Amino acid sequence: MLCDLVGWEGGTETYLARTVPEFERAGLAVTLRARRVTEATAFGIAAQEIAWGSDAEPPAPAAAAEVAHLIATLDPDFVYLSNVFDTGVVRAARGARRAVARVHDHRMFCPHGDRIYPQFRALCSHPMGGACLLNAVVHGCVEGVHSGTLRRLRAREELRAAVHELDGVSVGSEFMARMCVQNGVERARIGVVPPPVDPRSLESAPAPRPVSRRVLFAGRLVRDKGLDSLVRALGRIPPELRPALDVAGVPTHESDAMLALAPRLGVEVTMLGRLTRAGIDRAIDDARVVAVPSLWPEPFGMVGIEAQARGRPVVAYAVGGVPEWVGEAGFAVRRGDEAALARAIVTVIDDESWERFALAARRQGQAYTPAAHVSRLLEFVGI
Repeated sequence: MLCDLVGWEGGTETYLARTVPEFERAGLAVTLRARRVTEATAFGIAAQEIAWGSDAEPPAPAAAAEVAHLIATLDPDFVYLSNVFDTGVVRAARGARRAVARVHDHRMFCPHGDRIYPQFRALCSHPMGGACLLNAVVHGCVEGVHSGTLRRLRAREELRAAVHELDGVSVGSEFMARMCVQNGVERARIGVVPPPVDPRSLESAPAPRPVSRRVLFAGRLVRDKGLDSLVRALGRIPPELRPALDVAGVPTHESDAMLALAPRLGVEVTMLGRLTRAGIDRAIDDARVVAVPSLWPEPFGMVGIEAQARGRPVVAYAVGGVPEWVGEAGFAVRRGDEAALARAIVTVIDDESWERFALAARRQGQAYTPAAHVSRLLEFVGI
């Protein structure tokens, strides 16, 4: 396995911490190399560092040569690349019998990184290419009208060409599969393998319905995650029905500005700060519903299935891969429709309807185990 980081910094690292041990339980011996290692055994096995280029750096030829030598020496059954943006390293992986890349987010096929325009906050639906240059002029994408935009685009196009040479691409949602197809990857070479939840979230029975009505928002406290939109939606709910809002995440200047709306709208907010995995589960258990009001095209939306694993419904905006997992366990409404989001929250937290949504959530959440994920991934790879 070749990955960007071994440590505890984000959703991709959480994914790997759940997946790597499951590879070993499935009978595979895993060799782990990363561009950067901050905690060598974070994923359950020892990792070593090979300093290849990040998504904002040029390729490192020496690192590609080291990876090629490692593959020639080990002769692995397959190489699994996760957030590797060094074109030379991706091409070196072709020396293995099989090589598959996990595309976690939009950076592989979007030089701006999130498929949302910096100006006007509209969503981009174009494949990477000439439209990126036009959008740099019109919407200020990447570095705007600057030679850096052209350099970044050319580098990403070279990376895309290297990914096309791999045996396959693994993604978490049909939405991401369509993005890959739009960028020239054959559909037959794409495996849709949703990410796993922490198995400990499924080991105990869900907590009973909380007495108090609380909504949980958990994630990065940035504008595109839609926290301010959620606050406005809660402000639309009549005071006698309005739930309180719990916010899990590290406060930022952006979050301070977004939450400034709350007192004026009569929305009670409790800041929970950055939580451990166990802390997240407790926060989910304390909530009647988890909100995913993202305004950017979420590649998947992990917090949603983490809520389902604990038997909690979800209300969300229907962006990216989110509608694929909501199912009968809540609602996905039109992006930015705060009135519809408010109605969905009122429906889900209602004493009479909550149990139905909660049961559906727990049933759906049980499908996202690490064992099921790795089994589907190995089937796609052909092992």
